Amino acid sequence: MLNFFFMAADLNFPVYLNGPIRTMIKRPHNDFAVKGNWRLFFCLSILALVFSVTTARGQEVISFGTLIDEMTDLNRLTELPEQTYRMVQYSSYDRRSKVPGMRGWFANSDGFGGEPIPGFEAVVSPPEPDGSALGTYLICDVEGPGAILRLWTAGINGNISLFLDNSEEPLYEGNAEEFFWNTAARISGVEGEHTDPGMYRQFDATYFPVPFSTRCRIEWIGDIKKIHFYHVGIRLYERDVKVQTFKPGNVDEHREQLLQLKDRLYGVDQNTNLEAEDVDPGEITIPGGESADILKIDSGGAIDLFSIKLEAEDPERMLRSCILSIYFDGADVPQVEAPLGDFFGAAPGLNPYVSYPFAVQPDGAMICRFFMPFQQSVRMVVQNTSEETADISVNAHLQEYNWIEGKSMHFRARWKIDHGLTASNSSIEDIPYFLARGEGRIVGSAAYIYNPSEAVVSWGNWWGEGDEKIFMDDQAFPSFFGTGSEDYFNYSWSAERYFSYPYCGQPRNDGPGNRGYVSNFRWHISDDLPFQKNIAFYMELYHHGVVPGFSYGRIVYAYTLPGCVDDYVPITARDVEEIPYNTWEPLAYLGSRGYEFRQSEEMVVDPAAAGTRKGKLWSDNHILEWKPEESGDSLRFTFAGSGESESTIAMTLAHGPDGGTFSVLLNGEPVRFSDKELINTHDPSRTYLRNHFSEKIRLKERENEIVLVNNGPGPEESIKIDFFWFKDHKL
Repeated sequence: MLNFFFMAADLNFPVYLNGPIRTMIKRPHNDFAVKGNWRLFFCLSILALVFSVTTARGQEVISFGTLIDEMTDLNRLTELPEQTYRMVQYSSYDRRSKVPGMRGWFANSDGFGGEPIPGFEAVVSPPEPDGSALGTYLICDVEGPGAILRLWTAGINGNISLFLDNSEEPLYEGNAEEFFWNTAARISGVEGEHTDPGMYRQFDATYFPVPFSTRCRIEWIGDIKKIHFYHVGIRLYERDVKVQTFKPGNVDEHREQLLQLKDRLYGVDQNTNLEAEDVDPGEITIPGGESADILKIDSGGAIDLFSIKLEAEDPERMLRSCILSIYFDGADVPQVEAPLGDFFGAAPGLNPYVSYPFAVQPDGAMICRFFMPFQQSVRMVVQNTSEETADISVNAHLQEYNWIEGKSMHFRARWKIDHGLTASNSSIEDIPYFLARGEGRIVGSAAYIYNPSEAVVSWGNWWGEGDEKIFMDDQAFPSFFGTGSEDYFNYSWSAERYFSYPYCGQPRNDGPGNRGYVSNFRWHISDDLPFQKNIAFYMELYHHGVVPGFSYGRIVYAYTLPGCVDDYVPITARDVEEIPYNTWEPLAYLGSRGYEFRQSEEMVVDPAAAGTRKGKLWSDNHILEWKPEESGDSLRFTFAGSGESESTIAMTLAHGPDGGTFSVLLNGEPVRFSDKELINTHDPSRTYLRNHFSEKIRLKERENEIVLVNNGPGPEESIKIDFFWFKDHKL
């Protein structure tokens, strides 16, 4: 996009014209000694030319409505944008991080309160020493056209003031958490289905576009000693791009469009072109150690959806052992290369979830909706690195596409993994996700963690204290500097629960806490990350403890112009070898400090009433399994207590497809766990460990009895108890 620049002599203002020619007209100041009327006429003529050129080119004006459309427009990601922009993130990262690799680079005071340096762009006014007034701090003050696209917080006290353009009156002034989590309703003043926070909030991130034409300033007024985590993701356009500033009335004006957005984001048939040509290569058998083409097209077009389903004796191992490569337009180096399961965002194994561009269905079908254009051909290959035969069925939708030289881009996915790392809270490192030179945009990423920590709660076995750091176009400091790995993936507080939203998810987390295999993903659809020269994406590996044997897999999805080079290294058989689960025992550390652990089979009164099942997820590789015959059946455990203090009891239980429901009696009295009378361990699609904590109770001095009472129908259901925990509390 060409800037036609003219400096009107005595008036001293720049005029920018969009046009196909990169030319700058310059006149010496002395040559422009003309009368005032002529100057005015000439300048008005230039302004008219600005308008006519812009209109002739048909340049789209960016508005609230166009940005809403972008939230589900996967096709637009395939081409360089008409209006050049970049993404920046303002966050509460630790301001001691200044120079890559130098002292303070891995500092971690980023929003808890009381940081050595306030985590803001500037201190507008400090708090009064006597506490009579809170401090005011600058989150951002950006000039030029742009849009707020993503907000995130794990919790923030105080108030927010949002000023758009140069208005002296804030568009929003009020509660900070409401601003971050209920954006649509709060800045519009409208309550309704189309402003429901559940429509825009994806775990702790909110995607609601707020465009501005000349400026965006956000201030926080709060207690700097209290929690104040934040991310503000902003798209900044070139200064000649026309943007209509958000007004509260926009929300009601676009009510139907917003409701359609909800249907598209959360609907079943997301972004599926029902009139597209159906390409069905059928079922393909790939013997161990061999490769096969699973799809080959020798004409131009685009794939707007494809699905793969694999049949094997051990799907988890095979989905990692089979490597998917995609070659567009006869490339010698595949633009896409990843283990088959990892490519679909939920590895290892089959972990059902639904997001906007990807989904894994309960029957094992894995779906990709990212748009993949090609000028001449596309070829998909699967290499089976295992010794077992893989049976694969493939289906794809093909449609016409007009490839535009210098503008259309190929889809790209780069996967890598590091085994045998030592995750640490002292020896911290930046893990490279994606390094590339060329032009394109990042549209998503996923992490595949194996975390063999023996700590049993998130506050102890959390692997993701580290921040994302994304450098774009020769930057010396990142455009994105985050506040924690989970914050980048849109959640917070090392949450262990499963979740999936249109743009983010955690489809696997073995537990207890965050130990075992963990998978996270985030898609950059409306907040894509463009780069014109290069990009370097890193994520810190920063653990709560020191954990050897750690594996860190990750994948980044992008669109790039032909000629882009990246840090591609072919995947080897060693990379995709099965990771051996370590034999582990529960460790009293951080959040579990002070607890005593006892294996359930050592406490059961009648060992014949329950069996033992072996498995790599369980502590000591085995778990007590009880299969009650009918509702009301019970299983008894005994243990000694001190009788001198209040106590807490915890149980680490397996959840899974055959999980049952039960209640608990302690010495004949009902006890609530996790504030519930019944514990339900059923999950239709996954098997994992979770902790359940009792209310505070008083134990007998000597023998105590725990009785589990079956509440399910039996006998198809089972209740699996890995171990108990006990902790005394001083009265």
